[in-house]
Amino acid sequence: MISRQISKPDYPIESEYFGNYVKNALGEDLIASLLLSQKSTVALYENLTEEQGNFAYAEGKWTVKQVLQHIIDTERIFCNRALRFARKDSASLPGYDENHYADFDFAYHRTLKTIIEEFQIVRQSTIYLFESFHEDVLDEIGVAGENVFTARIIGWMLSGHNDHHNRVLREKYFDVGL
Repeated sequence: MISRQISKPDYPIESEYFGNYVKNALGEDLIASLLLSQKSTVALYENLTEEQGNFAYAEGKWTVKQVLQHIIDTERIFCNRALRFARKDSASLPGYDENHYADFDFAYHRTLKTIIEEFQIVRQSTIYLFESFHEDVLDEIGVAGENVFTARIIGWMLSGHNDHHNRVLREKYFDVGL
């Protein structure tokens, strides 16, 4: 583990949408925040049954397993972006359609246990990636989906995004029958 902290950005975030994830991420150190959201996510999912994993609170909404798969997919895509920005890749990157990805995630063919395991591996990889970044590259600017980001913004956004979906599960899924 690194001994330095990766603080939240001390500069404005152009996208209010992504800025809210950063603002709502817990803690003052990125690695600790990622670990905390990982722990709370595993605790939220690990005692659910397969039947509960296939539950969606309304027609056309993602299942519980799809929500976790979405967190994983988003983390992979945004980590690639963070790596490219930190390596000073100046190419403008495309956005991605999360609903299109969910249409083809085939989460219903997988067990909840394997998706949880995948989440933990992806999160550990995310932590290693951000630990590898030197302080000098955390604030390199890049563009993805017409939004301006830095690796620092992305790291904090990932933690806040994860926490957001945990709240959605508690509020919309658990309160209506799960």
